[in-house]
Amino acid sequence: MEQNLHNDELLGAQNEIRHLKNTLVALRSRLESMQFEGQENVQRAIVERQDEIAQLRDTAGALRDELDKLNHDKDRAVQEAIASRHDEVQQLTKTIQALREELDSLNNDKDKAVQEAVQQGAEEIQQLRQTSRALREELDSINFSYEGKIEELQHSCRDECRQLQSTISALREKLETQNGK
Repeated sequence: MEQNLHNDELLGAQNEIRHLKNTLVALRSRLESMQFEGQENVQRAIVERQDEIAQLRDTAGALRDELDKLNHDKDRAVQEAIASRHDEVQQLTKTIQALREELDSLNNDKDKAVQEAVQQGAEEIQQLRQTSRALREELDSINFSYEGKIEELQHSCRDECRQLQSTISALREKLETQNGK
């Protein structure tokens, strides 16, 4: 009976050992499965982050291209404004030169004309001087207006550049924050 008891205990211990071994094998299998799943999750997260980084780089590149285009457009607009102002100045200078030539012609005719023609010439000279002064004032006004417009364009472009730089900086910080995670 003692031997039976001993055999029963031995058989119970062997069953328990077998059960523990089976549990251990199942736990090992589950652990390996969880490790494999963890590695897959890590790889998937890496791929997702790399895709996100590529998208952010593409966005930053697009923003950089847009900024370059805006700078080019601004430079072109400034050059066009300068060219337009230069053309107007030349036209006004030619007009003034033509008025001066006409004035000289009238002065020459004045010497040959009678007193009435002298009086008439003096009135025309006065009118031409007023026209010249008005043209000069208009030229000054146009110059001042174009300088104001150019300053506005430059200010607007600087503001836009600052905004774009701020956006790029924010995107970089976001990218660095996400890379840090």
